Amino acid sequence: MTANTQSALAKLLCGDLVSDGESVNEILSHLSTSIDNVVEELVALLTQESPSPNQISLFAPFLGRSILELGCTAMIARLDPFRVLVIREHQNQPDYSKDKPNKSSIHWQGDVLAEKVPDLWANKSLQSPTRALLGDYYKKLIWSPNFNKLMDSIADVSGDDWIARLKMKEFEKFYNETLQDFSSLYSELSKGIHHETVIPLSSALDLATTRFLMEKTVCNIATLGLFVNVVSHTFNKLNMSDAITAYKEIQEMGVF
Repeated sequence: MTANTQSALAKLLCGDLVSDGESVNEILSHLSTSIDNVVEELVALLTQESPSPNQISLFAPFLGRSILELGCTAMIARLDPFRVLVIREHQNQPDYSKDKPNKSSIHWQGDVLAEKVPDLWANKSLQSPTRALLGDYYKKLIWSPNFNKLMDSIADVSGDDWIARLKMKEFEKFYNETLQDFSSLYSELSKGIHHETVIPLSSALDLATTRFLMEKTVCNIATLGLFVNVVSHTFNKLNMSDAITAYKEIQEMGVF
């Protein structure tokens, strides 16, 4: 990847960049650059001839979780631009505080995952419906209605392991596995960041385990990124041939 060139992962998650873009385009440009930086560091870490156990256990969890968080924020920006515009304006305020939690920020629990909603159309539920990326309303209104479009778009694609696995899934299996993977990956990667363990983390995160964990992380975020591009109202949507090309290139990052 050369300077000013999007990585395949950034392209899939953020769409093509718009020169001198404003508003949502400016946000996506920032997220794209951030994803590129993380990808560059991850590739550098895992393509070393002999990365040390300390390097792996200290840096890989942070880079993996960064990919999850940045990717989800990018998809939220493209599916629900209002959400990130509110954050942007709040962060531009002169009294914005950097030394305490801010309610406007993207939160994993609430913006990506959410509690189950027993009755989507009950008045109580509709008073403040969750807009979480993998919440029940997104499942009902975005992911489920567009799943067949995703399947149609990859029907003639061959020679790709990730797509071959995706083709084997019905919607409920896809959604439930994605939900479970996002939850477990975030938790597992966070343990490496917050130093929750009282045993050496390097014993649990050796190079082979880390490569598997990074592939699972990148595969999940990239697959949802591919899915986003069949949704009709997606901001900065790629045509599916470009999205599939990027999806294939991601698998050649050299870190799996």
